[in-house]
Amino acid sequence: MSLEKLSCLYSYPIFSKEKITSIAVLDFPMSTMEKMEERLHQSNSFLNNLIKSAVDGIIASDMTGEILIFNDAACEISGYEVGEVIGKLDIRKIYPNDGAKNIMKMLRSDEYGEKGALRSFRVEIQKKTGEKIPISLNAAIVYDGDKEVATLGFFHDLRETLEIEAELERTNVQLLQAEKMSSIGELAAGVAHQLNNPLGGITLFTQLVMEEYTLPEGAVKDLKRILKDAKRCRSIVKELLTFARKTDNEIHPQDIKLILSQTLSLVEDQALFQNITIHKDFDAPIPLVPVDVQKIKHVFMNIILNAADAMDGTGTLTLSCWVSPKKDKVFVEITDTGPGIPDEMLLKIFDPFFTTKEQGKGTGLGLSLAYRIVEDHGGKIYAESTEGSGTAFVIELLLSPPDMEGPGHGR
Repeated sequence: MSLEKLSCLYSYPIFSKEKITSIAVLDFPMSTMEKMEERLHQSNSFLNNLIKSAVDGIIASDMTGEILIFNDAACEISGYEVGEVIGKLDIRKIYPNDGAKNIMKMLRSDEYGEKGALRSFRVEIQKKTGEKIPISLNAAIVYDGDKEVATLGFFHDLRETLEIEAELERTNVQLLQAEKMSSIGELAAGVAHQLNNPLGGITLFTQLVMEEYTLPEGAVKDLKRILKDAKRCRSIVKELLTFARKTDNEIHPQDIKLILSQTLSLVEDQALFQNITIHKDFDAPIPLVPVDVQKIKHVFMNIILNAADAMDGTGTLTLSCWVSPKKDKVFVEITDTGPGIPDEMLLKIFDPFFTTKEQGKGTGLGLSLAYRIVEDHGGKIYAESTEGSGTAFVIELLLSPPDMEGPGHGR
């Protein structure tokens, strides 16, 4: 028989009441079979390329946990090479802390949507380095009839998304804070002016009574207490006016590392800092930053003193600064190893008159004024803290001078 006449025969029995009544024979010329195999090969190649080049990570494993599919995106996110994974790595190594077990439990339950499928579930995968990466996972069980034969998961890296969400949250808080500060600033100015005159009268007449009359020792002691408290009130009023008054900024390019060092030198010899270890991370080159020196020093001073108070004079104070990847901002971070700030207080710390200090030891205006100064520079200030693990204050300053109107804004 010549090659052109070669054929492939397929036979199928036909039953009638469990008896073979006839046989169907299919005769495929070899050329037809070759075309079918070629099409099958093309389909497999297309499917493999589709999986390999997918933007999302794709992982498939059998029911023992052996990984069967691991595409390029999964390699990029996880840090593994395909050869290190396929048939060699158990999927439980990819999902840490019983993650794979929990995913299977949810897939087999109908409490999370359709049974056998899981959509947009936030979980972590573990990189080859041990780093944990947040992902959004769509997963499904693959069935052969009623039998579970494999699991298939599609996922994408959530790090950038979570960073954007955090930045949006910070921006939203900043906007709300700015609106609140503007309203309170106007109120503070009015209250301060109304209090100044009666406080001046109290101080003046208390001094006159002490000077012009011979009084019992107890009365003198009480008058001195009145005078002390009146002076404290006047000090608070002065802070209120400073807080409410939007003064001109003398903006000039400055060495921010030098400003930090100068501010630190003013306080590091005080008794409060004797048992505090100070670490300065100033190695990276920082371009000149357009700021008002005195006002930015006030911001740094307030945060440094608050950090020392929070640590109760014992701990580590770290000051660091760096340039943003886009080279448009400079970040200054002041970190302490104090007890941290509870979440419910973290959003209030820049509110005027909010303080965690004992009565009589703080007005609650320091951080509010710091917020106003940084805002006037076109920057941002925020705190990041975990209760029991210290607090970091981050100050963002623009490398281009902010647009300002009116005289006195030096360039």
